[in-house]
Amino acid sequence: MEQAEKGQVKSLVKALELLDILSNQQAPMTLRELYQVSGYPKSTIYALLSTLRAYGCIRQESDGRYYLGMKLFQWGCSVSASWDIIRLARPYLERLARDTGSTALLSRVEGSSITVIDQCVSGAGIRVASEMGSHVSLYATSQGKLLLASLSDSAVRRLIPEGKLQAFTPHTLTDLPALLADLERIRTQGYAIENGEYKIGLRSVSAPVYSRENDIAYIVSAVGLFRRVESDEFDLVIRQTCDDARALSLQNGGGGCAEKPCLPR
Repeated sequence: MEQAEKGQVKSLVKALELLDILSNQQAPMTLRELYQVSGYPKSTIYALLSTLRAYGCIRQESDGRYYLGMKLFQWGCSVSASWDIIRLARPYLERLARDTGSTALLSRVEGSSITVIDQCVSGAGIRVASEMGSHVSLYATSQGKLLLASLSDSAVRRLIPEGKLQAFTPHTLTDLPALLADLERIRTQGYAIENGEYKIGLRSVSAPVYSRENDIAYIVSAVGLFRRVESDEFDLVIRQTCDDARALSLQNGGGGCAEKPCLPR
């Protein structure tokens, strides 16, 4: 596991890492399993879990396994309630899903991480839902490629070294020069497209929502089982996604996007 940096409380770092392990596992774990993953002494893990359990962050059932506690859910609800962007974005997501028959997503950008924070699923056709709170691939999804396009090529190379591009489908761009060429197209057009690169048959478009500092703070996406990206149907999805992202940027106080949701070069 990662070592605590200077100025950090080691026991707190270990406790947070145990919570992170349980979250990533998405299933209850025994003390032995936590020991095997974390590498911490069992006595240390037991003491940390006992403290977390006292605060409702961990619960232990009769089978001895440890689960994430309801206190974390309550904290998560408090965090989401503080995001005014969700209230602002909801009408746009609902309209985007209704008019395009897609699943409309709102994702939050933090550094090089993208997290889905809200979605609206169309009631028509096959439903495509995304797991709330999930992180998305940086190079195989439209959201991830949009974020990469806001960086320089050298920054992308540092973030995703050559040979580190895993193939999710036969359409995934696993060649770094090909990915960089795609990012250049995204910078020019101001939006990103996913064409079956993460999941076969799944296509999406993403457009940026800017902060007051003109950084990409959020991303609006339309995801669905569209037949082709070269079609009038998909052109309509692109246009509405970009329009909604531009309008949400202005409501969010974002500057530099009044004409189109362009990306910084």
